Amino acid sequence: MDRNATHFVVPIGTPLWWAMNLGLLAGLGLVLGLTRKASLEQRQIVAKSIAALLFANFSINHLVMWVNGSWDYHTCLPFHLCSMSVLLSAYMLWTGHAWTYELALFWGAGAVHSFITPESTTGGGVYELWEYSISHGGIILAGFYATMRLGMAPRPKSWWRAFLFTQLAIPVIGLINYLLKSNYMYLAQKPNADNPMIIGEWPWYILALEAVVLVHFWLFYHLHSWLAKRGH
Repeated sequence: MDRNATHFVVPIGTPLWWAMNLGLLAGLGLVLGLTRKASLEQRQIVAKSIAALLFANFSINHLVMWVNGSWDYHTCLPFHLCSMSVLLSAYMLWTGHAWTYELALFWGAGAVHSFITPESTTGGGVYELWEYSISHGGIILAGFYATMRLGMAPRPKSWWRAFLFTQLAIPVIGLINYLLKSNYMYLAQKPNADNPMIIGEWPWYILALEAVVLVHFWLFYHLHSWLAKRGH
């Protein structure tokens, strides 16, 4: 049983891959550049606008899938790490909640790989890839914007606490996959994308990913701590 049957992989180095990644960099540069000299009130307005965009993109996508008959509980429930990160990021930007900021920040490290080795779970049409880019790019933008424009910073050992919290999510999502025959968080079947971080077959690649996730969390902690110290 192929639990990734609906997935679409964008090969590294193709024109589409370049368009997605250059679009991400352009979007980050544009938003951060335009808000560099903005007042705190203006920055808060932009934060809530990004939050609204993330939530609207998420909601419209589910509505579109429902209308065209492609919505399926095997692939469309918000149990992938990036789906949960979209909702966390929107909430964090709207409220400024510290714990949500840290969790969204570290989970957002995975969204970087969503551009290095893109794999859309809902197909490869123009709309699906557009929605994919907005949601995953929005996760990355949310973390950097909160650190660089809203004065937020990860607290000491927050990367470790976020990692431990993620461990609690794994058995819950694993049980959901068992009951639904799904592949949320790629716990039942490894991604189709050719990512060098995916080592071995099931279940060994999960153990390797645990180490990769821990390193990514640690790196993002130090990166955002450094950015926070540089000022805003």
